[in-house]
Amino acid sequence: MIAIAIGAIFLVGTSVIIVSSLGESGQAANVQTASTNAQSLLNNVRVWSEGNWNNILSLATGSANQYYLFTSPPPYVTKSGVESIVNASTTYFRYFYVSDVYRSGGNIASTGAYDPSTKQISVVYGWTNGTTSTMSTYLTRNQDAAIDQTDWSGGASSSAVATSTGNQFGSSSNIDYTTTTGSLYVSIPGY
Repeated sequence: MIAIAIGAIFLVGTSVIIVSSLGESGQAANVQTASTNAQSLLNNVRVWSEGNWNNILSLATGSANQYYLFTSPPPYVTKSGVESIVNASTTYFRYFYVSDVYRSGGNIASTGAYDPSTKQISVVYGWTNGTTSTMSTYLTRNQDAAIDQTDWSGGASSSAVATSTGNQFGSSSNIDYTTTTGSLYVSIPGY
């Protein structure tokens, strides 16, 4: 009788551990699927912005402006709102929002000069009755010709971030812009 009681306690304890383990395994699978969905959206946004920086630049910024990419058929198109993805019996969601970037001393900062060539992209993701997470990255239009300036005759100006072409350049020493109109020469002392 004592052996049967001990065996029953052992079986109940084992079943609790097994059920708990199965629940954690399902939770881990949901986390994996949700984060894979988010990384996929982030990669697609990166590719989309590299195709044309104005795709990102034209979107309203801030976390209240939620977007996802409609990717079929190409080319990608932004849609406002939250995308739902059903996988097996779980409904996952994802969306991204764009934040402006400011620089101070060339570094990203909470205040400073607005940098139209850099945006922060945040992807919010999760699943129904599950946790919500966010992953973020910075995108730049470094692959595009951000500014095509060929006339430097205006001389030195401030070193603020340029948002359009003109005829000036950031302040610097040893720059000759008067010898040939529209050209810059670096004067190296001693030569």
